[in-house]
Amino acid sequence: MIPQVGQLSAPFIVQTRTVTRDSFEQPIESWSDAGYVWAKVETRGGFGKGEFEDTLQGMERKVAVIDGQRTTFTGSDGTDIAWSVKDTRLKNANGGLDAAQIYNVTEISDAGLHHHRIELTLEEVTK
Repeated sequence: MIPQVGQLSAPFIVQTRTVTRDSFEQPIESWSDAGYVWAKVETRGGFGKGEFEDTLQGMERKVAVIDGQRTTFTGSDGTDIAWSVKDTRLKNANGGLDAAQIYNVTEISDAGLHHHRIELTLEEVTK
């Protein structure tokens, strides 16, 4: 079931990735806050093939549902930033026990398939 707009009530900070090089040309990755979105993160069950098996196994995944038809979000500076599997992630902005929780984006849905909502499949980053 797709959440209604009123259910998309948890604030998340969208972070974007920047890679620079040190004096030895080694990559240095950093993340900076780029904007905010309202979303609902939920755990969904599903089935998929096991890596080395022909039988189906149960799988769970976290999905962030974000209201909107666009594959971009408006950054804090007013520019449009595209969702990216590699270069964007979500950080909980709600406070409480999960205040430091971060989710990497592993898949981005087509908004047309989900009644004008973007669905981001997430991977929880170890604290």
